[in-house]
Amino acid sequence: MKNIEFCLQQTCHWLRLRHASRKAICFSFVILLCSLFVSCVSIKYVAIEQYVPAPYPLPKGISVAVLNNLSPYNVSLIDEVYAYSFDGDSLMEYVAQAFADAELFNEVVVLDSCIYPRGDTIFHLLTDEEVRHLCDTLSVDALYVCDYGCVTSWGPEATDGECKTYLASHVYVPGRKEPTHSFILDSFLRRGTYRNRQEVDRWIARSYPGVAQMAVECFAPHWDARDRVFYHSRAYNMREATVCVCDGDWEGAYRYWQRQAQKKKPRQRLISLFNQALYHEMNDSIDLALRCLDAADTYAADTTAVDSTLLREWYNADFIIGQFPYTDHQRIEQYRSLLHKRQDEIQKLIIIEHEKK
Repeated sequence: MKNIEFCLQQTCHWLRLRHASRKAICFSFVILLCSLFVSCVSIKYVAIEQYVPAPYPLPKGISVAVLNNLSPYNVSLIDEVYAYSFDGDSLMEYVAQAFADAELFNEVVVLDSCIYPRGDTIFHLLTDEEVRHLCDTLSVDALYVCDYGCVTSWGPEATDGECKTYLASHVYVPGRKEPTHSFILDSFLRRGTYRNRQEVDRWIARSYPGVAQMAVECFAPHWDARDRVFYHSRAYNMREATVCVCDGDWEGAYRYWQRQAQKKKPRQRLISLFNQALYHEMNDSIDLALRCLDAADTYAADTTAVDSTLLREWYNADFIIGQFPYTDHQRIEQYRSLLHKRQDEIQKLIIIEHEKK
């Protein structure tokens, strides 16, 4: 009797295993079919340069003094991160030159010696009386004061890891109790190898032109790199268009995308029209780009496919579904919003050019 019960238990256990195995195999087969389906179309990223207005424009034709309020050069270690302070005397020369090259101000005066040499003090806000006295003494209308600047690194001799530059500054005008503008700017810096203090000094000095350009871009129109996406597929026209984009041949890519728009399948028309919108944005024809998106959106109701590129991003970066566009319609809506912002930027640039004349 016991042998029979044991055999029945083993048989039930084996049947449960077979049932679970069938479910796992069916699930894997469904995933395989989905991956084959979504891999036909993916997205690619491209960086484009666009001329953008200053986020904090100042009145044209004023005179400004660039002042140094950075603490003396030092190096410290906080939570295993090395912070190398900028040399204010040297940095101010680059900042003043960048301001002059922007041709935004009538006159640029530089005072590279530290106003308040108080060691490791991060910054000292100027009072209204100090601002008035400095403006009268230097015969300027405004003050641009750099208060703190440093480069952070994960190690003094490492050749990899994250490396960033930081710059804190304020803009003052007489008659105001508070700064008119306050900035904390940061950017990534390519690391160099160094083994002693002299090499550290040279490495930090190489960052000054980029930091100075970052400071002047707050007030002057400039070129900025923007990330954009476009559709790619195995179709001949789409493959050739991608090659043209990589080579910078946007006219060639546009011709291939136009050919793809003649296809009968709704999604092929959608992806080609979406890509044509990118071409029109490259030529600052925002109205035409929006028309292409509107036309593409008419086909979005027929497909809400998730492309393989974004699936890989979810797995690799642990994104949550819904945090970024993952269907055609959502991607069109996001791009439409970016184009409306670009329209506002172009209008501001037109106003700036009109004021110059």
